[in-house]
Amino acid sequence: MTAHPIIVLWTTPRSRSTAFERMMVERGDHEVFDEPFSTRYYFSSERRSDRFDEDLPDSDAETVLTSLCEAAERGPVFVKDMAYQASGLLTEDVLGSFVNTFLVREPLAAVSSFARKWPDLTEEEAGYGRLAEAHAVARSLAVSPPPVIESDILAADPEGVIAAWCEAVGIDFRPDALSWVPGMIPQWLRWREWYEGVAESTGFRPPSPDAEPALEDPRLAAIVDRARPVYNELSSQRLSPPC
Repeated sequence: MTAHPIIVLWTTPRSRSTAFERMMVERGDHEVFDEPFSTRYYFSSERRSDRFDEDLPDSDAETVLTSLCEAAERGPVFVKDMAYQASGLLTEDVLGSFVNTFLVREPLAAVSSFARKWPDLTEEEAGYGRLAEAHAVARSLAVSPPPVIESDILAADPEGVIAAWCEAVGIDFRPDALSWVPGMIPQWLRWREWYEGVAESTGFRPPSPDAEPALEDPRLAAIVDRARPVYNELSSQRLSPPC
């Protein structure tokens, strides 16, 4: 056990998690980590993807987990990460050290947005399989179901959803953190090209009223179809804003 909690928001790419992370930075009461498991997944000797050929020091799982635990000795910690980037680590021993929470988005919207950046994304990178795995482990560990946020509902009612999330994880709700000054923050520098939109924002943006068109690539369409049961299951357990 650490002196302070490590709250983790597990999610999939393109699910508004960076805006949520920016809100946590704005609070100022947690040390915030942006996707610490990404370096292990893509840049370490333990890498599970050949997408990049760069090697980065201190990227192995033990070092990443140690850095989070050391931070939690100093104060409360918030982590935003893709569940797939922790592939192989989604165990009771690891997740038992965290306060596990989840953010899920309708898969056609998420995968379509992701594919505009990486059209060769893999099914593991789409993230729904590992998100389901992490949720199942977290649920087995918790007395009550772990908090789940639905992305479009978050965008439509950030105040209500975040108030409910704060109550679920046992921290105070700070409505002043729902808006911020635009700009890139240090946590985002490794993946800055992904975060330019949020860096230009001043708060949560409302959901688009336009539905995503069907994916023309049959491989991506199949990924979406296989992801939809995960979305439906997690979304059915989503937090409701307080009345």
